[in-house]
Amino acid sequence: MFGADAERAAGFILERVRVARGRLWDQGPARRCGSYPIPETPALRLFASRRVRGVPEPARQALLGWGRGERPAEPCARVPTAVEVLARQARGRRFVSLVDDAAALAHGDPRHRDGLAFALHDLCHLEKFMAPEHHRGQVGFFRSLLRALDDPALQELERSFDPIWRADRDYVIADMNGSAVFLFSVLKMRVNMAVRRREAARRGRAPPARGPLDDDERAALGPALRTLCRALELPAELEAAALSVSARRDCPREARLLLAHFEGVSARAEE
Repeated sequence: MFGADAERAAGFILERVRVARGRLWDQGPARRCGSYPIPETPALRLFASRRVRGVPEPARQALLGWGRGERPAEPCARVPTAVEVLARQARGRRFVSLVDDAAALAHGDPRHRDGLAFALHDLCHLEKFMAPEHHRGQVGFFRSLLRALDDPALQELERSFDPIWRADRDYVIADMNGSAVFLFSVLKMRVNMAVRRREAARRGRAPPARGPLDDDERAALGPALRTLCRALELPAELEAAALSVSARRDCPREARLLLAHFEGVSARAEE
């Protein structure tokens, strides 16, 4: 089934590139990667042997890997919700949306203005999700976060935040891939920003655009981050490390501990 689904996606992309680019769609021979056999189906065979204009190399590699059964993806004829994407990633899979231009435009993201852009975007994310050095940690992080969304304390915290928080959270769970520590750090940063906006609203002020948190903001942030950590079921002895890591990669020891935890969550799910 992997091969059939990947061939369908490859045909979807190829048809749209040919319409958009005309005779310029073919950019010449593609670089062979490894000793994989040339696919037998026509669209995948073309992607294995030719460079197709406007198709990034990660998307091409995702298509070919999908065809070989190495990229557990699911084609989707609509735009799934962020929580649906999260649930698939928690199972080690990703959607690839094959939608028409009207559905892509209705989604409202200017980066994915048509069906072709949407499919290429999803394929690039698929390749990042399956990167060997990050895959197991991501699965563990997404499994933890999927479970956390049902935690009553986290739900109560989310209700205290503004609508921007939900959009920021959904971006992390459905539109970001890479190191699990980086993903967790970005989610923490989003909580930080949500707390700052909440506290500013309580004071009747506009939230600061930059600068360090003041004393009141820091006092409010601590309980919010602890709620997040406990909803993610981080062990108590790991909480300090989790609160220390950041996207700046300035706490390598703590980052290794956190990554080992998320990789363990993934490994236990595989048993």
